Amino acid sequence: MFIFLFSTLYAYFPSIRVKVKEIIDPAEKVYTVAHRGASGYAPENTIPAFELAIEMKADYIELDIHLTKDHIPVVIHDETVNRTTNGIGYVKNMTLEQIERFDAGSWFNEAYPMFAREKYAGTPIPTLDQVFDTFGQNIHYILEIKETTPNNNIETLLNEYITKYDVENVVAIHSFSGASLRKFHQINPAIPLYQLVWNDYTAVRVSEAYLEDLKSYAVGISPNFQGITSAYVAQVKNSGLKVMPYTVNYQVNMDKAYRWGVDGVYTNFPDRFLEVIETNRENAQW
Repeated sequence: MFIFLFSTLYAYFPSIRVKVKEIIDPAEKVYTVAHRGASGYAPENTIPAFELAIEMKADYIELDIHLTKDHIPVVIHDETVNRTTNGIGYVKNMTLEQIERFDAGSWFNEAYPMFAREKYAGTPIPTLDQVFDTFGQNIHYILEIKETTPNNNIETLLNEYITKYDVENVVAIHSFSGASLRKFHQINPAIPLYQLVWNDYTAVRVSEAYLEDLKSYAVGISPNFQGITSAYVAQVKNSGLKVMPYTVNYQVNMDKAYRWGVDGVYTNFPDRFLEVIETNRENAQW
């Protein structure tokens, strides 16, 4: 009778299923990754966006790295400065001195007047030096290697910065370039690596051979959210890899990702995902 009653309750009450799952297979922490900082509320990849992400209690700030002409790592997503500054041109063709002259904040005030702030105007493109010097070990970082070539040696350079600022324990690296990640893994196998992937269609499964290959250098995979399913998440996690989809900005999708069992979510709105996590935890109470 007890078994029948328990089975009935388990089948018809989702909150009980969640609770039982936690007892049998405790969920690990689900990480909130502030995509380019709290970029829904502040200019992406800038110090104000990172400060806001920390204020919102994000677990990680994600930032994109390009090298200037004089080989200095700067934090910007695009290969050009055109979209997010008042300048024009390729980052790789400009010196740091030239890069530092650009305004990387006013565009945001114009594009998103509801979140505009006076202090954003004139915000510069930060260097990786400035980010590490400002925040140190007070936050976890995920650095994206954007442009890698056999000659720019960006992997070695990034590892030197990580070591210089003693942030090995709070840094992870991700990239769409498997070759770049493999190279970084050879340089410093202690740093967690995530393989970024883009699926043009909704993937239900991944080949086991691909997952085994990933495990030789990465701890996880970061796919576009629209290109995955619950079955995909389950398969990847069962293989021993973590799953951290990007970029999830609507709470209905955040809730879906959380229920699928992802290890983290990249979002422009870290406060929204933290609300989703809290709501799910409350709903799982007896």
